[in-house]
Amino acid sequence: MRFFFRTFVIFMALVNGGLLPFARAQDPVLAKPFEQWKKEDAKRILTDSPWAIMQEVRIKYAGESRLVAGGPLPTSGTTNRTDQNTISSAGAEAPVDFQFTLRLRSSMPVRQALVRLKQIEARYDEFTDKERAAFDAKTKGLLECPACVENYVLTLSSKSAQSPGADAVYSVFKGGRLEDLKRYIYIANERGDRRSLIHFVPPRVPGDEATFFFPRFDDSGVPLLTSTNTELVFNVTNTEINIVTNFRLDVSKLVMNGKVEF
Repeated sequence: MRFFFRTFVIFMALVNGGLLPFARAQDPVLAKPFEQWKKEDAKRILTDSPWAIMQEVRIKYAGESRLVAGGPLPTSGTTNRTDQNTISSAGAEAPVDFQFTLRLRSSMPVRQALVRLKQIEARYDEFTDKERAAFDAKTKGLLECPACVENYVLTLSSKSAQSPGADAVYSVFKGGRLEDLKRYIYIANERGDRRSLIHFVPPRVPGDEATFFFPRFDDSGVPLLTSTNTELVFNVTNTEINIVTNFRLDVSKLVMNGKVEF
């Protein structure tokens, strides 16, 4: 338990989400059928778009880790290394660079990008009509995502090129239990309306994503987000630890054709 909380403190400081970089929703690639996307187009949707946000942070950790004074994280894709985005600790171990990725998994652009990468890997563009039909049947569930009709789905992952075996998300959530996580993990809009965590899939191995499900509608059938909303908050603060960190997303950048795409 002590290790869990120590790792969670490190993790929370890394993902001070109010200041993560955003791309424009009006991306010209989105005007094309996803079957025409190039590999780099699909990868960009999954790594640097309004639906997929990456943040690089340096961690120094050893022994009992502690938070340093938290200031604004830079808004560029790659952070500058300062005390504001570094976790310090006792010991002389060198800092490790981690890259965190938050994806709005239930959004159509993310689903299309995932399918398109599978198509490119399989050389889909060279298939016969019969082969394409068979491939489309296999990826239908991924593209249509039945669970996304009633739920907002988010995924979170981390990796380190400097230390490939290290994964903060895996360390924090590999043994996570729904009943524990739902006490403090939720999504909300700027008006304070919330959706509680109803399902959670932990990462199976380092490098995997942790997946979070939240109900899309309230008891009256009203979605959490519409085009009139301005902010989406993904709260990952453990109330047993004296820190306040969230992911905050600009909802206006998720709007396509007058509708929030998430």
